[in-house]
Amino acid sequence: MCSVTGVLLLDSKKHVEVERKLISILTKAEDRGRDSFGVVAVKQDGKVKYVKSTGRPSLNPGKLEGIVDENTKVIVANNRAEPTTEFVRFKTDWDIQPFIGRRFIVTHNGIIANDREIETKFEIGRLTKIDTAVMPPLLDKVWDGSLEKLRDILKEIRGSYAFVIADKERPDRIFLAQNFKPLYMAYDFKLNAVFFTSLDDYFGVGPFDEVNVRKLEPYSVVEVNTRKEFNVLSLYNKPRRRALVIASGGLDSTVAATKMLKDGYQVTLLHFNYHHKAEEKEKEAVAKIASYLNVDLMEINTDLFSLIGNATLLKNGGQIVKERKGEEGAEFAHEWVPARNAIFFTVAMAIAEAKGYDAIVSGINLEEAGAYPDNEMEFVRMFQRLSPYAVGPEKRVDVLMPVGNLVKHEIVKMGLQIGAPLHLTWSCYEGGDKHCGKCGPCYMRKTAFEINGVKDPVEYEST
Repeated sequence: MCSVTGVLLLDSKKHVEVERKLISILTKAEDRGRDSFGVVAVKQDGKVKYVKSTGRPSLNPGKLEGIVDENTKVIVANNRAEPTTEFVRFKTDWDIQPFIGRRFIVTHNGIIANDREIETKFEIGRLTKIDTAVMPPLLDKVWDGSLEKLRDILKEIRGSYAFVIADKERPDRIFLAQNFKPLYMAYDFKLNAVFFTSLDDYFGVGPFDEVNVRKLEPYSVVEVNTRKEFNVLSLYNKPRRRALVIASGGLDSTVAATKMLKDGYQVTLLHFNYHHKAEEKEKEAVAKIASYLNVDLMEINTDLFSLIGNATLLKNGGQIVKERKGEEGAEFAHEWVPARNAIFFTVAMAIAEAKGYDAIVSGINLEEAGAYPDNEMEFVRMFQRLSPYAVGPEKRVDVLMPVGNLVKHEIVKMGLQIGAPLHLTWSCYEGGDKHCGKCGPCYMRKTAFEINGVKDPVEYEST
């Protein structure tokens, strides 16, 4: 396990400052690697200068001085935490990353579990048992330096990786490749250099620094060059066509499910029965919706939330807020159930991975985000970013919100346009024969239909 680092100098006028920042990054990155470190600098003419050492950069402050000069174009570096399976007691430069090939230089974070098979299949050799050492001779033998071919080569690897790769024949560019191992990029405007490393904290960027930091997408290969071109290819090539929709039986998730069907997805509804007041009515509604849409329905019965207690949405949890005819209940999270959506999303993601769904889908929307933190679009975006690190290697589960940018009357409008079965939905927090007409969801529902000039197809106990 390691931290990998790379630098592409767009010009070399501030090479001293670039070196200083590089040393700072490597020092901060010691928390991901303390056994050895190495830096390889590639000059304009393709010649290299390198430093490799056991231990930590912070304990060898003079070793890296002068590694970057006015002719340096690309730098690749590594802080290594030596895995137990690859322990080398007496290390030489051959055992320390980055590894230098005839043409390509590679630094790697992760594990290549099939390194021996690769060595045999491609008839290549290496001077150390370290798994990463197979990469330079492999690339030297089969890679033409194109992004497309690199993507194909990565299919040979079984394991985990974040690679930073330099090309001695083309020192005007740098390559990045990752599955679930993280990589971040920072373009420093003042230094006119692009830095890459394993965690954004290592850049040491302050709130007013002239630096643009971004996370590189998991399961991607990237080429960045001195012309400031950023080229990226996804490692995924399977079309996204199976969706698991977290469905309550209400307006939002029903419109979301219908929208996914209209977009060509194979849909399954996932419904949670968690001992809430409207459990029976929601269960009845979601079954009718699944039948109407002709989709599968999966139900999960759980009493997990009974351990929490005192949530008014749950049975025996107190009174639902119905002040100002439901407006108060619509504008504040009185009926909050702790971590409910986080739990639902996590369970849905596990099922999706296990059963081969490409995405989990929610009816989270802009309206309810005003009151509920776990209905905020940012909640879904964060789960989407978490997904590659929550599922298995080479798996993918997207987290989608088809109505995430809509308020309630826009959701009703979309539902009417796409033929969603709004007449079958249940929105009320209570579980009576009819919608109560006084809770927050009832208020929003009635108002949304009124705004659209359409009669709400469900009945209310009170108007």
